[in-house]
Amino acid sequence: MLRNQQAILDHIIQSGAIHCQFIPAQLLMPEERIRSYCYQNICGNYHKHLTCPPYTGTIAEITGKLKPFRTGILIQYSEHIDVRNDPESLKRTKLKLHRIVLETERYLKEEMKCEHIWGMIGGRCDLCDECAGFSGNPCVHPDTARVSMEAVAIDVVSLLKRLHLDAEFHDDMITWTGIVLTDEEIR
Repeated sequence: MLRNQQAILDHIIQSGAIHCQFIPAQLLMPEERIRSYCYQNICGNYHKHLTCPPYTGTIAEITGKLKPFRTGILIQYSEHIDVRNDPESLKRTKLKLHRIVLETERYLKEEMKCEHIWGMIGGRCDLCDECAGFSGNPCVHPDTARVSMEAVAIDVVSLLKRLHLDAEFHDDMITWTGIVLTDEEIR
């Protein structure tokens, strides 16, 4: 069944995204090089968040999970903030993208009748101040917590460059990137 692309894009923009576009899901290729950043614990989240490695699966498992998806909807949310000195705004903007991804999932399921979807956010999940996984407990928000594209070893910067989108990091503006995948062809 074919879906209406423009209606979906319009809904995502109305939900607060600054940019969204359809891409082939095959552009998402997990890379061991990206996963190695997790093993090095550069961000400090390795083995501390249930939506971060090692809980997100191996490269082979992620590749298998991505295989049935045909269409991706790349979603971006940007806002001018002091990226280096305003952690509250950083978290608030990250959660804004998270809500847009969840709303896009809901819209695809309920309005467009897509059955199989997978939404990913930018950066680690920040629904809780401290992830329950840090103390060995199950997720408090299993229906709304999402992994990031980075957590499943996607090179987001290279993907953005390939799509001719801004992939630079700015001190005065944050841009969060997420994606919602479906196994449906959307036209």
